[in-house]
Amino acid sequence: MQKTINPIVKWAQRKDNIFLTVEVRDLKDEKVELTSTSLKFSANAEGVNYAFEINFYAEVIVEESKWTNYGVNVRFILSKKDQAASYWTRLIKEAHKLQYLQVDWTKYIDEDDEAEEGGKGLEDWNANNFQGFDGQGQPDEDDEEEQEQEEQEQTQEEQQQEQAEPQKGQEEVQNQ
Repeated sequence: MQKTINPIVKWAQRKDNIFLTVEVRDLKDEKVELTSTSLKFSANAEGVNYAFEINFYAEVIVEESKWTNYGVNVRFILSKKDQAASYWTRLIKEAHKLQYLQVDWTKYIDEDDEAEEGGKGLEDWNANNFQGFDGQGQPDEDDEEEQEQEEQEQTQEEQQQEQAEPQKGQEEVQNQ
């Protein structure tokens, strides 16, 4: 039986979101279960199984939360339920520390400094690149077909433009 280990999980927060980064390259077969109070994650990379479970300090909104696998890591943007409240004092409900859980100092800012530095460390965290927990943005059966069709349409448009340009040049010569 293969051993399962906890990956390094880094976290940071803003008034309205929690940012998690699972620091393992080339993860495959991700299984993500998000509830308003917890996150269960499992995946494998190069024959090693990785997994963790976190019980959140406070509730998150599942429908507004997103995640994506970037290849070099897996990132989560979790939407806090009580956005009027102050920063969470910790990520997990339990008072004990989890060895694999670390503060992401590249994204960390004090609550008082959020207005000035709100985007610090989040330049490459475009929410449009993430998939929702409601199935939006997740790969489906016809994604490859859709991509091929888009590429064909783009190629046809480019060919039409190329054909139109020489004709335009001929018209200009005739008008002179």
